[in-house]
Amino acid sequence: MPDTDMLDRLIRTPVRTDDDVVDLVTALLERPVTRQCWVLFLDRRAVPVPFVMPISDLPWQPDEHVEDFAALVADVVGHVSAAEVVLVWERPGESRLFPVDWEWVDACACAFAEHHVRIRAQVAVHTGGVATVSLDEVDGVDGVDGVDGDGGRRCDCCPTDDDDGCGGALALAS
Repeated sequence: MPDTDMLDRLIRTPVRTDDDVVDLVTALLERPVTRQCWVLFLDRRAVPVPFVMPISDLPWQPDEHVEDFAALVADVVGHVSAAEVVLVWERPGESRLFPVDWEWVDACACAFAEHHVRIRAQVAVHTGGVATVSLDEVDGVDGVDGVDGDGGRRCDCCPTDDDDGCGGALALAS
């Protein structure tokens, strides 16, 4: 069961750094139980909005419904007056992300950008703990389309760094 005192303190504290994001996610999800995505909402001051949206019925791989997911989150962002979101990828079992997980990270980064939803962070919660998924690098991730010649990861919606989309590169940071 989550530490309610810690959680109470965290939901009133701005989420400014990646460590703040990890602390908030750790307080909400102590350990992975099922494969799902959680959406956390932050207001314009980066303070968590008291609304959390678990999504447990996403398909195994991203498909055309990623756009629906992004549109739903964009709608909720407007209703709860959020400025940005944190996507939390709950993955029981292995202590790493698989290529299909990276596909979800990539697909959501692109779809959310198209719907003008700012992603503050994407976070993985797995057996090994909680870690931010950074949009910077991706060495050692096999089986994912779009790896450029420099070893960086380019998503389908952002073929160059000049695009207005998600920016393109992916990595798991601890």
